[in-house]
Order: sequence, then C-alpha cells, then structure tokens
Amino acid sequence: MRIGLIAALRAGEDGSVRAALPLAGRSVLAWQAALLRSLGVERVLCLTEATSGEIIALQQELEGQGVQFHALKGFAAIPALVRAEDDLVILCDGLVPDPGVVQAVLGGGEGLARAVATIPADHPLAVAHPADFERIDAARHWAGVLAMRGAPVQHLADFPADADAISVLLRLALQAGTPTQDLAARELVPESWLLAESPATLAGQETAMIARAAPPADWRAPSLALASVTVRQAVARGFTQGGAVAGGTGLALLLVGVMTSAFGFPAAGLAAAGVGVFGTALAATFGAVEARLRREEPAVRAGAVLSAAADGLAAVTAWFALVPWPEWQPLAVTGPLVIGLARLVSHGGDTWLAAAARDRASLLFCLALSAAFGLLPEVLACLALGLLAALLLRRGKE
Repeated sequence: MRIGLIAALRAGEDGSVRAALPLAGRSVLAWQAALLRSLGVERVLCLTEATSGEIIALQQELEGQGVQFHALKGFAAIPALVRAEDDLVILCDGLVPDPGVVQAVLGGGEGLARAVATIPADHPLAVAHPADFERIDAARHWAGVLAMRGAPVQHLADFPADADAISVLLRLALQAGTPTQDLAARELVPESWLLAESPATLAGQETAMIARAAPPADWRAPSLALASVTVRQAVARGFTQGGAVAGGTGLALLLVGVMTSAFGFPAAGLAAAGVGVFGTALAATFGAVEARLRREEPAVRAGAVLSAAADGLAAVTAWFALVPWPEWQPLAVTGPLVIGLARLVSHGGDTWLAAAARDRASLLFCLALSAAFGLLPEVLACLALGLLAALLLRRGKE
C-alpha cells in the first residue's frame, strides 16, 4: 500500500496552524492531499493536535474518493498503520510543492521511486527556514519531500512521545539507505515550492497563482473577459463548486431560452440564452483555472461537449426566435446558420474577428436587442453574410 503522511502542527507567524491556512480557495492541507492522491496514495495519515474543521472537511473529501484517512494525535499509531512492505510519502508541515517537480523526483502511478529530495545548504529556503528544511549533511538540507520503505517506520516505537515524528522518519529513511535526489535551484522558486509562513505571504502567492492560471482577459470578447475576471475573484474566495453551478445554471437558462422563444417571446428567449451561454463560459473557465492550479491536464472533452451543447441550444433558440412553434418557414434556418458560422470563424486563430466570434453570449445579447426592435431577420441575414465572407477570405489567404 502507498501511504502519505502530512502534519498540521506548526504555527505560522500569526500563531495560526500553517497547514490550515487558505490558498486559492483550499487549505494547505487540501493541496497536500491532492498531491498525495496524484502519487497514488491510498491512505493518508495526518498528525494534528486538534480535530479542526479543515481536518474534518479533508477527511470527508478523501473518504469520498475512496482514500482512507486517519487524524493522529501523536505518532504512536503510525507503526501499526504502516507495514514493512508499504511505501510512505512524507510532506513537510505547511509545504505546498510543485506537483510536477515532485512527480519528476518520485514518479507515481505504478512505480514510486523512493528518494529524499534535497537542496543545497545555501538555498534561500534552507537559510530562512532551517527548522523546516533540516540539514542532512554538511552540504545539503531536506527539501520537504521524501518517499521511503515502510520497514524503518517500525523504529518509531523506540522514540519518546514528544519527538518530532517527521524529523525522526527523515533520519530513519537516510539511515536505511534511501537515495537522495538533489533539486536544482530553478525548481524551488517561491512560486513553485511554497511554505505557508503567514496569511500575508499566502495572499501574495495566491494572487500570483490565480493570475498565472486564469486566461488573460481579452476584451475583444467582452463576455469571455468578464468570465475570466469573475472566475479569478471566485477562486480567490474559495468558491470551488463554481464550475458545476455555472454549467448547470447555464444549461438550464439555455433551455428556458428555447422554450421562451418557442412560445413567441424572441427577445426574452435570446437574452436568456445569452446568460446561459455566459454560464457555460464561466464553467469552462473554472475548469481550466482549477486544472492549471492543480497542474493537471484540463478536461478538454468535457469542455468541448459543454460548448457544443451550448451552441446547439443557442441555435434552436435562434430558430424559434424567427419562427415560434408550431409555425414553419424555411428562412428560420438563418438563426442556426449564424451560430454555426460563428463557431467556424472562432477557430480562425488570434484575429479580432475570431475573438469576437468566440463570444457567443454577446452575439445572443445583440440578437435579443435587435429582436426587441423588430430587426432580427435583417440582422441575422447581415451577420450570416458577413461571417460567410470572413470564412471565404480566410480560405483564400490559406
């Protein structure tokens, strides 16, 4: 079995437990647990003095994912929970390391490389925090991450109850011959190897993390730029379920738009569809930002399915906006045609027209406004002609 060991014991500069501090909508403990999960850990042990709300929330989250969780007051139970044939992954108390660097050092998946990550003695982290990044020899300090065999863990029973369990396990791992893995200075910059010293430190790093993860606000597509800004604020405030809420609400509003247009209220139906498409754009942005924050591959297929569903419902709304149910006119195809052409033009690279075509929410709002003034057929016809011309000119250049 692969087991992870984390701790919520040390206090930050303001006296609060470092591992419980929030970072980009999640506690430091939750970030550590997510990293352990990416390494294939099946059981998580957490050393803590008190069972706080963060500990309970983490337990519920991990157990919901099929991972065993044990909150331990002291290390006496660790030898009973870690067998000799197990692998034990240990993270420094309050450390949020770069998952990419950790996976490069330890591997993960089917094979886990046992190693003690180290940094030079003159590294800024070792100089500033010698109690966290302990010296292991004259030239090196521990980098806060290690993976070891379970057999040496049994020797924990020989140490007094007030000993530092993680420090002792580090020494036991080195004594057992666990190889060391030196990390380059460029891999341990503050943005990628973050120690939760204080809320102020985390606040600054959180802003930088979210800014790097969120797509840039391109105001050539106003609703998409607004979605990017909104997601940045929501993630910083811990609204982690924003993607699911926005996606579900967006699809529901798109269905409302279809029905409203079908019943003969084109302006209201197109406006509802515009808000719905904005909701699906929020959901897609949430997914991309969350994936980048966790340094995971974004769910491209799920995003493509959501985008296609939103465009399909928007096309049906545009159809009924021209001809309400159950009437029939062949020219009603102009509505879906505009949505389809906009979808094609949006794949035209980083041009102004492609950026504007990606903003289907703004397109629907413009159509709603034209429907309110009784100009919807004319506006759709002009848009169809303009988008078709853009496609033909682009093909000509290619």
